[in-house]
Amino acid sequence: MPSGAERQGETLLKFLKGKGTGNGALEVIVDRREAPSQTAMALAALGVKIEYRTLKVGDYVVSEEVAIERKAYADLAASIVDRRLFSQAQALKECYPRPIILLEMGRSAEIGVSREAIRGAVASMILDFGIPVITAEGPEDAAGFIVAIARREQRQAGVSISLKDRRRPRTPDEEKEYVVASLPMVEVSTARRLLAEFGTVQAVFSASEEELQRVEKIGPKKARRIREVASTPYGGYKTKPLDGRQQERDSE
Repeated sequence: MPSGAERQGETLLKFLKGKGTGNGALEVIVDRREAPSQTAMALAALGVKIEYRTLKVGDYVVSEEVAIERKAYADLAASIVDRRLFSQAQALKECYPRPIILLEMGRSAEIGVSREAIRGAVASMILDFGIPVITAEGPEDAAGFIVAIARREQRQAGVSISLKDRRRPRTPDEEKEYVVASLPMVEVSTARRLLAEFGTVQAVFSASEEELQRVEKIGPKKARRIREVASTPYGGYKTKPLDGRQQERDSE
């Protein structure tokens, strides 16, 4: 027999399906690791357009400003023990102006962390990091919250989501690293090596393929992609864009 929380979740799911509010027009970017979760499945069942991407920060992104980190109760406990929760909260704050933590309760289980520790961590998220914590009864309830937040954020027709999953620069040097790391297949560590080699952002963008390959971990393929982006006129690069999996393979 379903529990009270499960019955409430099923009722919410039916309510949202039947409202005719145009959930199909809503778009949510979801971390690939969330794909097998019941929450992502419930979100798809509500008619939301889901785009799976490999996210560095957050699990669900509904706008340029709002990213949601979903935590099942057991995962919350584990992330308190290894202190991953606090680094994730810091990254959320640095990347998105209005982050949210969605705590999915589900069935109670032995988690090895005291209730007091859980309360303390939630209090820290709210008071120390300024991140609101929403408690959902289960996957369907969590999906309902994501839909409600996405609907509020995407009220303006035609709004597209731009990922902000790199930490905002705080110093002039970090600004330079941020710009160079925007190049395809270039991580921050590689951006630092490029800047150390060429000295300025302008020099990096002007470097030839041969010059780029002098830098550690810049091979012919990566050098060619950097030059294509830096030198091809806007609107003139007609090759089919790489999907996420191809980008991951090319960056190896």
